[in-house]
Amino acid sequence: MKREENSKEKELGFGSSNSATSSRFITKDGQINVKRKGLPLIRPYDLYHALITINWIQFLLLVAISFFVTNLIFATFYFYLEKSSLSGLSAHTGAQQFWDSFFFSVQTMTTVGYGAMSPLSNAAKILSSVESFIGLLGIALITGVLYGRFSRPQAKIKYSKNALIAPYKDGKALMFKMANQRSSKLIEAEVTVVYSCLDAGKQKFQSLSLELEKINFFALSWTVVHHINEDSPIKNLTPDQQAEVVILVKAFDDTFSQTVYSRMSYLSDEFVWGAKFESSIRQEDGQMTVDLDRINDYTVII
Repeated sequence: MKREENSKEKELGFGSSNSATSSRFITKDGQINVKRKGLPLIRPYDLYHALITINWIQFLLLVAISFFVTNLIFATFYFYLEKSSLSGLSAHTGAQQFWDSFFFSVQTMTTVGYGAMSPLSNAAKILSSVESFIGLLGIALITGVLYGRFSRPQAKIKYSKNALIAPYKDGKALMFKMANQRSSKLIEAEVTVVYSCLDAGKQKFQSLSLELEKINFFALSWTVVHHINEDSPIKNLTPDQQAEVVILVKAFDDTFSQTVYSRMSYLSDEFVWGAKFESSIRQEDGQMTVDLDRINDYTVII
């Protein structure tokens, strides 16, 4: 009766697909490889998500370009106003006048106000007021996004390059290693492993039981083991079979006092058969040390 309950298909939250696919469900950088259709054209929530999740170079480049383009637009407006609209505008050439207008726009948007130039005409006053308002909103938005980027806790977990099908007990087991790359302390770490394969042309997801699903202190490297026994969904897995193993890790970050998550997956061509991991933990000066450079090391068993 117990074996019958275990063999029942359960809903794991991944859904199912009636079409065969060779693409991975979780990318190497932990992103979910799913495209959504039928979404509304304007999605402000996706804009915030993009600003939070893009890398720092892209974010700073986007802020710089937005700042430059916005000032360029307002400088064009100031340039086409009458020359007497701005005090302190003493340029003799069109290029110098545009440059002075751009510099005045930067002062107005950032509320610096050096005092060298100021609006005189009603049109210039209205335009500078609008720009000041937009500048205040922009600074508030950038400050909020910066805080969100700094305050958003993220797990930085290094996974072994390959998963191994290694000898284990009287049979074999699926194994992979992972370790925390940050100096922050992770506690109450949990891992869930899901096996994805094609069954009669339908994509199926099945949960794999683990020898150890939770550890109290994730301070060293952790070798996650799934014993391939008679009840295992991958007991008939062969090296030429297309499959994917999806890893979901959840832990509590002691520095941020928040729960962090990490995702990863291995395709069947990233499995190494008949190998075992080498130890990446050693003693140095009376202290246990984790060598992250050796987390990928394994020995092939002949």
